[in-house]
Amino acid sequence: MQARFLKWHNKFNVLLHALAWLGFLSLPILFISNKSVWGSELFQRWEIWFFGFCFIVPYYLNSYLWTPFIIRKRRYLLYVISLVLVAIVFAYWLKPFDLLMRLDSMPQREFANREGEPFPMPPPHNGQEPPPKNRGHLDIASMYIVMLVVILGSLLRIVQYWMQSQQKVQQVQHEWTKAELAFLKAQVHPHFLFNTLHNIYSLALTNDPSTATSVYKLSQLMRYYMDERNDEEVGLKEEIQAIQDFISLQKLRVGANCTIKERYEGQDSTKKIHPFILLPFVENAFKYGLRVSEPCYLDFFIQVTDSHCLMEVKNAVSRELHAQPSSGIGLKNTRKLLERLYPDKFELDIVAGTDHFFVKLLLYI
Repeated sequence: MQARFLKWHNKFNVLLHALAWLGFLSLPILFISNKSVWGSELFQRWEIWFFGFCFIVPYYLNSYLWTPFIIRKRRYLLYVISLVLVAIVFAYWLKPFDLLMRLDSMPQREFANREGEPFPMPPPHNGQEPPPKNRGHLDIASMYIVMLVVILGSLLRIVQYWMQSQQKVQQVQHEWTKAELAFLKAQVHPHFLFNTLHNIYSLALTNDPSTATSVYKLSQLMRYYMDERNDEEVGLKEEIQAIQDFISLQKLRVGANCTIKERYEGQDSTKKIHPFILLPFVENAFKYGLRVSEPCYLDFFIQVTDSHCLMEVKNAVSRELHAQPSSGIGLKNTRKLLERLYPDKFELDIVAGTDHFFVKLLLYI
């Protein structure tokens, strides 16, 4: 698909350049008042083709060779000097516009009539030949046109370079975002999997009826971690289901002294979301809020409406854990990821108290 688009794009560029130069070569007709050179006879004169050659060749040499070299080497002063030299050559030596305008003052005897016979030669002016052209004449028009053509070509090339650089920047940002997302996916602590399997093993020894359900939820959660690895967006319902499975598995190691509350509104929405945007906040709550030796609580609330997704997570913080320094790298990475994926479309409030931790995420999707 991309190759076909590039092929079509190249053909369109060739056609656009051909039409542009055809229009450029047609402009001299506006300046020539000699009716005898109008029509097909005009394009049989070498002056018109020399006029086009003098401007077409510098345009492409400057656009595809000289300007890329100047940009790559940053020799901007050399570019200005070369532009002045080209203008001088066109004004004093080549003079393509003056040569073209000579057709306007050329006598009709230089052209043939329709039968191929020459027009009658008019008598000389005052019996004498007209004086020769002044060779020291400065062709200002040619100098102006070539500078306009060269500068226009450079500007177009610079715009193309800028657009290509912007595409590369966007591609790098996209790859960086995918790397950050992959990093978040890899943050599932091995101890979580080990503890979950150990708890399921304990349930199996006692023939607990919830064993099969726990194995199924663990497999679904691992499938979500693996299958959505390269997806740009997933259903918000799938993200919420992964959160529910994660909480259910964490409950296997929760004692009677810990209270877990879950509230969900609108979880059946068909909205899309980037995967692993909400789950890190739940993981963080269990990582720092779940304690076996002392009372604790975890409260999760997710609300989905037509305009936004609201998530609130509140958990108790152990005094011993609060006294220890925490890097908070996981939440910082999640905030950066939100800034890349949802710029100006989210509100994230984090309140770290002495005995509790509160996170509120408002996502406009």
